[in-house]
Amino acid sequence: RVVGNDNTVAFGRLRLQLPPSPIRHHFVKAKVKVRRYPDGDLAVFHGPRRIASYRPDGSPYDPDSELKNAA
Repeated sequence: RVVGNDNTVAFGRLRLQLPPSPIRHHFVKAKVKVRRYPDGDLAVFHGPRRIASYRPDGSPYDPDSELKNAA
């Protein structure tokens, strides 16, 4: 998939807004992959790097912070 001019990726009926990243200022026109996991969660990857994670409804979240809070 290719990121749109508004820094979003279309996936099904969802528009996934990409957050700011230390990797790049924006991802406009960059090729990315969207992966759907068995639990319904989504993740957007730029090469080998995960740049964003989403719940099945398209709301963003940070799985790493949730793991820290659970510990």
